[in-house]
Amino acid sequence: MKLVAPYRRVLPLAGQCGLILFGLLGLYGFPPTSGRMILLPLTDGARSVLAPVAIANGARLVAKGPWAGSLLVEGRRNELAPALLRRGIVALSTQMSGCGASA
Repeated sequence: MKLVAPYRRVLPLAGQCGLILFGLLGLYGFPPTSGRMILLPLTDGARSVLAPVAIANGARLVAKGPWAGSLLVEGRRNELAPALLRRGIVALSTQMSGCGASA
């Protein structure tokens, strides 16, 4: 029983720190309302329709993304998100990978 008591104090703190870190990473990866974002297909089918769906929903293609099949686009999240999510494509912030930063 003596081993359990210290963990009762540490576990809530560790859990809270984990939630804070997870939340910060989520905010960091959340795409902007409008501007540059990375479109990341989650399946092979999503990869094949990525560019046409993005263009059809108002995105402007900027460059090839940092990961296989991804694209760097400029657009509005509210216009892109519904169509992309239905097809298995996730929009991420460009800050995550340093896209658009000078080399």
